[in-house]
Amino acid sequence: MLALQIPEVGKLNLINAGKPEVRPRTLLLRVAASGICGTDPHILHGMYPANLPLIPGHEYAGVVESVGDGVEGFAPGDHVAVDPNILCGVCDFCRRGKVHLCKNLVALGVNIPGGFAEFCVVPVSQAFKIPKTLPLAHAALAEPVACCLRGVDLAGITSGDRVVIFGAGPMGAIILQLARMQGASAVVMIDPQEGRRKRAEALGASWVIDPAKEPVIAAIRSQYPDGAEVVFDCSGNVDAVRQTLEVVMRGGTVMLYGVCQKDRNVEINPFWVNDNEITIRGSYNNPNTMARALDLLVSGRLDAGAVVTDRYPLDKGIEAFRATGGGNCLKVVVEP
Repeated sequence: MLALQIPEVGKLNLINAGKPEVRPRTLLLRVAASGICGTDPHILHGMYPANLPLIPGHEYAGVVESVGDGVEGFAPGDHVAVDPNILCGVCDFCRRGKVHLCKNLVALGVNIPGGFAEFCVVPVSQAFKIPKTLPLAHAALAEPVACCLRGVDLAGITSGDRVVIFGAGPMGAIILQLARMQGASAVVMIDPQEGRRKRAEALGASWVIDPAKEPVIAAIRSQYPDGAEVVFDCSGNVDAVRQTLEVVMRGGTVMLYGVCQKDRNVEINPFWVNDNEITIRGSYNNPNTMARALDLLVSGRLDAGAVVTDRYPLDKGIEAFRATGGGNCLKVVVEP
């Protein structure tokens, strides 16, 4: 079968690999669509830990090719979306309900072969059956939407809140939509790339800011002198993180959603955090949010078509990686 492989840091190859064999309690999936996450280039460039050599891809959906022994409820031809995060179920975190922090977490496309291939073996526990009316390229968004739902849940957006989002990439575009569903009275998007700002406006952003042309803090404070109740960083840029702390209002929440470089730090004044009762939170993975994400996608309440902007065949997968992050695209999907 055809597959993309990261054999070592800095190298991405298109290879012919052996077709995997279905095992007990697994499904053999014919992959239909696999999204490129920001984590995938990080793995490629050694910025995120993974088991190399590796077939990456952890945002994907496909069609069941065959089922292993002990599988019930699935049959060849079923359409499924995949939750890549395989939990141990027995560590202290799992047993305390914090499954996303599992000490023994194994992820498809990070630790074991993932979705940038024609076929992939998936534990039945990670498969979510979906209606055939949902385009599989949209179903591949289930995992990132589930992660965004976690972040929005933790941020505690309530009706009437003003929300500021740094970074109008695919995750920012999803969180923009979720914030509006939660009743945000205004959502301000900040991004230096014109194409992404235009897409944010089309998705309902109240206001977009180009940080290269306009001083962000002054602009937001001129409109909202007290700041915004909820501020997200979806950029993974420490300079943006510093600015989140300048535009959040007293009693507000800063959600550090983007993945910054792990050796970069931001100085925070503890007195200021205490005196202004600021909540600073992180959001990790997608605990128990996959089903909700798929319901949003199936219902059409979340505009997946506006997020999936570029689609490449698998034999153009290297080109797809190069396109990721460009100003004229949001989510790039590879379709084997």
